[in-house]
Amino acid sequence: MTDSKCSRCDEDAVITREFEGRSLCKEHFTIDINKTVKKTIRDGNLVESGDTIAVGLSGGKDSAVMLQQLVEIFGKRPDIEIVGVCVHEGIDPYRDESISAAEELCDDLGVECYIGSYDDYYDLKMDDVADAGEKGNCTYCGIMRRDLLNKLCREVDADKMAIGHNLDDEAQSIMMNHIKGDMKRLARIGPKDDPANHEMFVERIKPLRDVMEREVALFSRLHDLGVIDRCPHVQEGSLRPMVKSFLNKLESEMPGIKYSIVSQGREISDMVEDNMDWEGEENEIQECERCGEPCSSDVCRKCQLLVEIKDAAAESSEHDFER
Repeated sequence: MTDSKCSRCDEDAVITREFEGRSLCKEHFTIDINKTVKKTIRDGNLVESGDTIAVGLSGGKDSAVMLQQLVEIFGKRPDIEIVGVCVHEGIDPYRDESISAAEELCDDLGVECYIGSYDDYYDLKMDDVADAGEKGNCTYCGIMRRDLLNKLCREVDADKMAIGHNLDDEAQSIMMNHIKGDMKRLARIGPKDDPANHEMFVERIKPLRDVMEREVALFSRLHDLGVIDRCPHVQEGSLRPMVKSFLNKLESEMPGIKYSIVSQGREISDMVEDNMDWEGEENEIQECERCGEPCSSDVCRKCQLLVEIKDAAAESSEHDFER
């Protein structure tokens, strides 16, 4: 909140954008966010007539705001269908609360909600395997979550999967890809996030990619959307939290730097994509020998990690028994 007056009217402002030099009240801030999301969708051609859009819901602020915006923009169109899909990773009580929030929001907005759990699909819970494997918790969870979201989207016959990826996430991804020297991922920065051109991969779209995280959080609070919580298994030593902290510090000293990073990152992405040799990329996709999902090797990364973490969890339990 701020003590300033709205730059468009005489109402009290709820936010001051230092990089723009203007303040906005609740009404004009709400209008501005909606215009930004509409522009992102229009410029990126993210939604087309006849689409079924599956909104990946976590119950948190980003996905809740995204669902509300999509329903506001497309809810009355008979040629567009919107459904919610949720993944329960088996993190209690954190995920129980957020899934309930997602179900309640879907009910309020008149949207069907479909839920899939790690326990049902992978026979494990993150609470049981957290810190058991050699890799970070977010690595294991992220790969499984991405796989299950894609499965759920196929099960509801979705044409697009909308994910709550905001401008801060975009800036972090750009920086991480630079740090890792990952040119293929850098080339895919943009309003759509396609892992590969394969019929079993549901196209991913990012309607919030031009909205800063703090503005998503403010919109969420002003309109009572979603819960703002933190997963108990997040590990601070991983790269993304460190990059996030670094960019937040830069933004506080140089307002608007995140927009600059994203703008320049997209220009570089276009240049990289134009000069990448994509020949043979589609031929690399095959079906996993274990689960049948599309992947670039005989066994997909998810199945490899499932074996790894289950073996590690079993070994840990055996040691505990011996004590």
